[in-house]
Amino acid sequence: MYLLADIFVRFQRMAGHRAHYITGADEHGTYTLVKARKLGQPVSEVAQKHIDEILQCLRSVHITPDVFVRTSSEVHKDNALAIFRELQEAGYVQIHEGVQLYCEHCDEFVADSLAAGNCPACNSATDSNLCENCGLAIRHDTLCNARHTTCGHNLVLRRIEQAVFDTPRLARALDTAIGQSAWPEPIRDKARAWLAGDAHGLPMSRHFSHGVELLHPDDLFGQTLLTWFEGLWCFETGIREQCANDFLSAKSTMHDPSTRLVFFMGQDNRFYYTIGVSGALLARGYPIPTNHSIQDFYKIEGEKFSTSRDHALWADEVAREVDSNVLRYALARIARPFGRGENEFDVDGLVTAASHLRIWEDALRQYANNAKTLDTRRLRSRLRILAQRYADAIEELRFWDALDIVDRYFELADFARDDSGLWNAMEISLFLSLLYPVVPELSIRYGRHFFGAAWQPSFNKLAAKAGLPPRIDFPCLSAAVPTHFIASYNERFRKRQAEQYQ
Repeated sequence: MYLLADIFVRFQRMAGHRAHYITGADEHGTYTLVKARKLGQPVSEVAQKHIDEILQCLRSVHITPDVFVRTSSEVHKDNALAIFRELQEAGYVQIHEGVQLYCEHCDEFVADSLAAGNCPACNSATDSNLCENCGLAIRHDTLCNARHTTCGHNLVLRRIEQAVFDTPRLARALDTAIGQSAWPEPIRDKARAWLAGDAHGLPMSRHFSHGVELLHPDDLFGQTLLTWFEGLWCFETGIREQCANDFLSAKSTMHDPSTRLVFFMGQDNRFYYTIGVSGALLARGYPIPTNHSIQDFYKIEGEKFSTSRDHALWADEVAREVDSNVLRYALARIARPFGRGENEFDVDGLVTAASHLRIWEDALRQYANNAKTLDTRRLRSRLRILAQRYADAIEELRFWDALDIVDRYFELADFARDDSGLWNAMEISLFLSLLYPVVPELSIRYGRHFFGAAWQPSFNKLAAKAGLPPRIDFPCLSAAVPTHFIASYNERFRKRQAEQYQ
């Protein structure tokens, strides 16, 4: 999701639009507390460690968000409380009697990953949050076989007063807005099916020791906002920060018809982004998100990533051995449509990606080094059509289609086989621009070699340098995947997996 957001923002800027990449870290989730308890470390230290790891991974593949929000910051806490008050004033927050899971052995209320059990819909192992298998938002009174992950004891239900987002009141308007949206059909259909069926109020507060604390009303004093609302609202905190940097009004910007809000996420975030976040925007008079890019969980050798079983690879770990262009291209290639379960990462994909990029590099070098005469023809119509199809695919978040179109452009432009000696600068410049969002380093390096240091990828102003390109005298960027990395991968994942099934 981080990579696809980066690709999308790079494309928007290349197309001449002002685009900003906002993300952050949810420091108030119970996962952080669970990890801190296991390690015997302060929650703040564990949160900082994970944030450092996230940022290092992003830097390793040249992803640099414009704003990175920490939900522990006072700015975010103030903003989250302001949003909560706006929803209260609009009449969408109710105080209801509810229930929360409680551990009598530890004498504490529990939530999210502090409670484990089975999903009431599909019986998969889950926590009291969201079922990763079927996507159901778990209510505490429906979690089967609930037990405390800290001590292992069975949990009971205790009555509490809590804030509830009045989703039923909003259901009709939200259903209409989603129905008119450009969201991918599977995402749109799931959200509308929930609104048409089990559109119950969504709890917004609970008893938990970490988070954005509520001081009003008195019935909720000392409770904290549910991270599925407060944590996800970090995008608004980021918008406010970016607008302040640009001397703009955040409220006016969010109301501006030309503003587009696009979310990128893993499938476990789908429900609360499509229902909770979208509903909270609509309830306050803002348009719902223009679109969502939602990804299935990545898998390695057919199994989900799992840090506890060491069945995972980190981006910076791979980037130490494999060129970042290769890694970005390989990851973008497996970001398939939601619901198909095709996001399979393996070393073979890295090898294929490296070979693919090497073919492009070799063709660019041969084409440029064979150039003898300038080709002054305008861009061929079929290449212009492909470029527009590419742009449409990116706009509609069909990244897999966009990558296929790049391959088709390469074939039709015939760079690899053209020995006529003609040099068409516009066709090369457009090809490098198509590559830029996915493999920016490669694109920039060749573009500036061919057209000078001022070259920038663009859909609007294609370079048409008068003169033949200089000969290329630097090594290829997309080096092959090292054999020792392949051997280490096979030993770590394939050999161990084979032994488990023997």
